[in-house]
Amino acid sequence: MKGAVVVRRVLIGAAVVAAVGAVVLVRFWGPREPEPAPDRAAESVAPGELTAAAGQRVFLGHMSIGWNLLDGMTGLYADKGVPAPKVVQVALDAPPPAMPAGQGAIVHAEIGTNGDPLGKIASFDTVMRGGMADAVDVALVKLCFTDVTAGTDVDAVFAAYSATMDDLERDFPGVRFLHTTVPLTAAPSGIKQHLKVVVRGDDNAARERYNALVRDAYGDDDLFDIAAAEGTAADGVRTASLATGWADGDREHLNQAGSAMLAARFLDVLTQTEDG
Repeated sequence: MKGAVVVRRVLIGAAVVAAVGAVVLVRFWGPREPEPAPDRAAESVAPGELTAAAGQRVFLGHMSIGWNLLDGMTGLYADKGVPAPKVVQVALDAPPPAMPAGQGAIVHAEIGTNGDPLGKIASFDTVMRGGMADAVDVALVKLCFTDVTAGTDVDAVFAAYSATMDDLERDFPGVRFLHTTVPLTAAPSGIKQHLKVVVRGDDNAARERYNALVRDAYGDDDLFDIAAAEGTAADGVRTASLATGWADGDREHLNQAGSAMLAARFLDVLTQTEDG
């Protein structure tokens, strides 16, 4: 009889432990929803900076974070009541739109396929040589966080990028080519994301290896450091991951505050030309 009671108590205890474990697993399996940072980017942008940037003809080759950047730009111009540059989306195989000198515009295109950085770099080269370089003052191609992961040959990607940009800068000296770091994603949150890092490797570490090469090569010359901007929280603390205050719910793209913050940094880089 006593043995049966002991067994029953053990079974009940095991069931309780299993139930608690299940609750904990469900609670902590997925990532936590990021808490948005205050949207104060407009406070750091002067109307004159917006006006100077609006007078430039810019080509941006991008994918998803590029849309966040464009949304942030639109919001900053609206917040300050400054006339915004015309924003024109084009197909990669289409001729560049008419952009008279002195009439600024942001021309952009979704370029290449996510996960294929070499293809994006080659597509950017083709677009520039197809007439776009003769129509713009500034040009840049932004790789995506999906383009550089733990399995990426970082050195090969950077070698292709730097060789392509060297050739473009030689052949089109009238264009200011900006160089970008690869965006980051938020640090793992929840059991599932931590397991992915263990199994697949640390994607942000690979991105920062690539970004270190970009910073070393272009840090004093036309660098739009997306990763540094994303990794610096509203309180100034910097990490090698997307600060959660700037992150959308997927912890990869940018929320409204993050989009505005990145747009403000882009304006800083654009207007360096105006200041010499």
